[in-house]
Amino acid sequence: MRIGLNQPDPQSISAEQAQKSSTTATNQSQPSSSAADKSAVSEDRVTLSALASQALGMPEVRQGTVDSLKQSISNGQYQLDPHEIADAILRGRQNQR
Repeated sequence: MRIGLNQPDPQSISAEQAQKSSTTATNQSQPSSSAADKSAVSEDRVTLSALASQALGMPEVRQGTVDSLKQSISNGQYQLDPHEIADAILRGRQNQR
């Protein structure tokens, strides 16, 4: 279970990489006379590969965050706002449409 929203999800990166690869394959099947286009695709592949490697190298669980949350819960300091939770759920449903 991934807690932080700022951390890339390896599954999402893999999906994006597959989508980028299929787009690149489609673009490569069409004749392109520009060397700049080929260079940009190559740079994108390198960047995407580096990001995927970085994301896959990250631990699934960030132990420091988990420990901090456990301590907050144990001390009774972890408070949840049911209205914020409901709003987030509703926003998520709206984004799916």
